[in-house]
Amino acid sequence: GADNGSYIRRKGYGETPDYGGEPGDLIVMFTVKEHRIFKRKDFDLYVTVPIDFKTACLGGKILIPALDKPFEYSVPDGIQSGKVVVMRGQGIKGRSRTGAMFVTFQGETPTKLSNDQKKAINELCDGITSRQSPAINSFKENMGKEYGVDPYVNK
Repeated sequence: GADNGSYIRRKGYGETPDYGGEPGDLIVMFTVKEHRIFKRKDFDLYVTVPIDFKTACLGGKILIPALDKPFEYSVPDGIQSGKVVVMRGQGIKGRSRTGAMFVTFQGETPTKLSNDQKKAINELCDGITSRQSPAINSFKENMGKEYGVDPYVNK
């Protein structure tokens, strides 16, 4: 549970003054090295897990990092990028409590697609309507009501 700025004081383990008297106290201050995967706030951990298009659409099993070892998690189908799942008891263990881990799922769009892959995605998406995507549908309806336009004119 040690964090930046926390310390341990050991009475009488410091140096003895030159002029005599009792030894001072030893104070050990902690600086926590930044983790390559997790961010930390108090006893809670935060992690962003990128997921591919197929897993976001269809769901699937992935490994979620944890302090000791990764564990398997079943991603539900249709998960939205930015969705945060709170996993109680997976954070930092302290004397009085254990924190949570906040997992943010981030959909990742491929950046280098072949022409055949682009064609396949176009064919797949031609059958998908905005009604199957609640946020897109809501935005489209609000733009239509407010401005009388369809924001997805290049679809």
